[in-house]
Amino acid sequence: MEKERYSNYLRKSDEFYRSAQEAEKRGDWTALVSNAVHSAISMADALTVFYAGERSTAQSHNEVMRLLATLGVDRDELDRNMRHLSSLLELKNLAEYEDRLPTQKEAKSAIQNADRFRRWVLSKLPGRGRCADSGA
Repeated sequence: MEKERYSNYLRKSDEFYRSAQEAEKRGDWTALVSNAVHSAISMADALTVFYAGERSTAQSHNEVMRLLATLGVDRDELDRNMRHLSSLLELKNLAEYEDRLPTQKEAKSAIQNADRFRRWVLSKLPGRGRCADSGA
């Protein structure tokens, strides 16, 4: 995969993130969680495409976590930010597969974790002056 394609994943992430923000305004907690999760997954894809030239296509999100672990980023920093992603992936199951609906608290946590993960990924990619929630 061409390294330059990372920007496509950034754009996908921006779209999902803006959708999560709109869902938050409406109180649509399931939509917020799902979009926050997909925003973070796209950010992970952008990072792995840029640094490793590949992205996970596996059904299991363990593969994206494995790919992130190979990037040569400071381990403490990586672990801290992988926790944000991991928390989101746990909520993905709730929002998309379980019969229980996400609570407002869970949705707020999802958008916070998505924002933190996005900001970290953006700090690792070219054009780091870009605003994490602008969609620019």
